[in-house]
Amino acid sequence: MPARHRAPEPSRAPWLIAAVLIVLAGLVAAGFLLWKKFEPGSGGRAAIETPAPTALPTAAPTPTPTAPPTPTPTAPPTPTPEPTPEPTPTPGPIPDNGEDGYLSEGLYIWNNMAFELFYGYDESAQPYAQAISGYAEKLPGVRVYNMVVPNHSEFGLPERLRDGLGCGSQRANTSFIYQSYGSGVTPVDIYDALNQHKEEPIYFNTDTHWTALGAYYAYEVFCSQAGVPAAPLSDFTKSSYPGFLGYLYQMTGDSSLETHPEQIELYEPGFPYTAEVSYDGESFSPLAGINSTDSSMGYSMLLWGDNPCLRVVNESAQTGRRLALVKESYGNAIGAFLAASFDQVYAIDFRSFEGNLPGFCQENGITDLLFLNSTMAANTYARVEDLDRLF
Repeated sequence: MPARHRAPEPSRAPWLIAAVLIVLAGLVAAGFLLWKKFEPGSGGRAAIETPAPTALPTAAPTPTPTAPPTPTPTAPPTPTPEPTPEPTPTPGPIPDNGEDGYLSEGLYIWNNMAFELFYGYDESAQPYAQAISGYAEKLPGVRVYNMVVPNHSEFGLPERLRDGLGCGSQRANTSFIYQSYGSGVTPVDIYDALNQHKEEPIYFNTDTHWTALGAYYAYEVFCSQAGVPAAPLSDFTKSSYPGFLGYLYQMTGDSSLETHPEQIELYEPGFPYTAEVSYDGESFSPLAGINSTDSSMGYSMLLWGDNPCLRVVNESAQTGRRLALVKESYGNAIGAFLAASFDQVYAIDFRSFEGNLPGFCQENGITDLLFLNSTMAANTYARVEDLDRLF
């Protein structure tokens, strides 16, 4: 059977194109109308205005804190500078005439002076040093001091002569003693003070002792150590007694000494006081003064010599302190000065005092105790035995 043929369908393309064009024309027209409607300044409806931004409230300015005014610093007052103390001059050597001396009765005579020669050494000083430390332990509540006084040869005899005679060093010997103490004893080292004044009459030339002037320089050192004021030398009235020939002259009868007599100088306190002597440490008898005025007594004029116990009461002092001076004859020259710095001073010669020293100190309210001896005594064992009897 022959195949059937369909008639061809008309094409759709022209219609689609026309439709698209119509739609596009409509969109263009609509867009034009909208533009006209909202065009700024057109007679149509008002254009939509962009609202002006609402201004934020202006915050009140935060006040800047005002810093308190910085005070102008006041410069501290400039302290008045204390005057710079003059340096202590270095002591010079002992004046030396270049001549040699000679021995007489165990003493050395040189340049119209007589000298005891010192031959002490550490071992001879050890018993004394140990004894002083032991005594301090038996005196609870009492401040204990020790002063060892060099003799005249250390400051009056040139070193070349001392070395030639084989003498020991009193500087080294006293230093050894002072370094041997425990904490209970305060050393009173007077060597430098005496050395500074060695060209002054601080020792007798015909006697074994120092003078009151030499003792005064030692007194100043002691007061510094003890924490008490030292009275100036001008507070004392000096009196002089010429024609003195001391113990060393009596031993030798040397003509060079005889033709050079000396004078003893005493210092009378300017404060009101009473002086009394005791032979047993309990009952006291009044004295005419702190020193004797009888020139025939020689060095024993000072503190009336070697009495067992002598008491001096300073009627104007109010220190609250009382001193016991335990001494041999070297201590006599310092007694008047010590009385200026304490309410009461008891000078005890340990060679003749028969009481018990710890008990005596307790009964008499002693606050301070000074052992004072020469280097000769400190290196003599018999003196240590005398001291032992006090305890």
